Amino acid sequence: MRFHYLLVDDLVTREAFEERVGETIAASGDLLDEQTAAMVVVREMGRAHVKIQDVSAASSLVCFFAKVVSVGAAREFEREDGTTGAVANVVVGDETGRARVVLWDEKAEAVGEIAAGDVLEVLGRPKGGVPPEVHATALQKAACEITCTETAAGSARAAPADGDLLVRLIAKRPLRTFTRRDGTPGEMVEAVVGDAAGVARLVAWVPALLEEFEPGATIRITGAAVKTGEQGAEYSLGESGTVAFEDAEIAVPTTPIAEVREGETYSVSGRVVGLQPPRCFTTRDGRTSWVRNLKIADATGEVPLVLWGDDAQEHLVSGDTIEVYNAAARSGRYNPLELSLGRGGALLVRSDEAEEIDLAGTVIATPLGVCIDTGAACYLIDVPLPVGVEVRIQGTLHRKRIAVRHYEAVIPDAECLMMRARRLVT
Repeated sequence: MRFHYLLVDDLVTREAFEERVGETIAASGDLLDEQTAAMVVVREMGRAHVKIQDVSAASSLVCFFAKVVSVGAAREFEREDGTTGAVANVVVGDETGRARVVLWDEKAEAVGEIAAGDVLEVLGRPKGGVPPEVHATALQKAACEITCTETAAGSARAAPADGDLLVRLIAKRPLRTFTRRDGTPGEMVEAVVGDAAGVARLVAWVPALLEEFEPGATIRITGAAVKTGEQGAEYSLGESGTVAFEDAEIAVPTTPIAEVREGETYSVSGRVVGLQPPRCFTTRDGRTSWVRNLKIADATGEVPLVLWGDDAQEHLVSGDTIEVYNAAARSGRYNPLELSLGRGGALLVRSDEAEEIDLAGTVIATPLGVCIDTGAACYLIDVPLPVGVEVRIQGTLHRKRIAVRHYEAVIPDAECLMMRARRLVT
């Protein structure tokens, strides 16, 4: 009964609450047990249980039922006052989404009694974030049934619960240098990792930890620090961390486009059905960056997609099959709903094999770049040839783009030129 009283302790005394619970049991003809009667009283006082999708909107204590998706090990840390604390994280879900429940101190020490598949009744304080983070005040196992599917709306926004991870390396950014606050230089590598619970950003402050691993590899990470950012969990890996290969297949679920809803973060896959050229802009801190708008579709629907930074300059053509990880769904300037892929996200392009090609045509300028027009098809080329000249090109064709290996000018046939002139005149 104490568990449920915490939800209304600002509205009624403990004695009055217990009295109301007793009256509810009596009114039911003793059909209700104490726990069920307490829940009834709480609901009558306007503090009913909520679904996970409604947790972020709560301003104080919330209570909800959820199924355990994954359980992280408890780990100790030292507070500023020199005392030792403990913390553990549990990812839970229901049919509306997922949340990360944070357990502190003695609650963290009891995490060994919780297992994936358990149903919990959680009482705690929401701390915001995507997915929502709840700091548990109390929790207990429950006997009810909870549906929690891998493809529930917004499921791609969840992330592994703890700093010890078994994940797939989805993407890895190039090495970056930076200057620390004390003026010394530093290096870092950003990556995106994921498992059945979802996708997360990973920052390796010791780049050598990720040096030998390529996207697609399954890796085991230990010693990562975790925090909740705007797009869910973010992991930070320092000198005390380790990364090792693991012989395992890790599935990272995606969400059908038709199930995308504003305010969540998703991983989706689809085909490019429309795209615009990248646009350059200046950020607030004076840096030069890029943005690009396109549209992707799958069997369930289509959605606008905005790419930022390096992803905006990725070579893309209509018909490409792409995978987008950790993209935020929001209301755009020109669209009621769009996906935005920025920091902490990843773009993967799935395409056919390259082929050798030998063709002739006219060099033309297009919004996407310099192309060669054969009369039957148009291909981007990676060399800045003069516009209007006739050339013969040999190279490698991949996704409507030619990596030019050799080119030479072609002298047009006189009769062919006369035919073109007659068409222009008539």
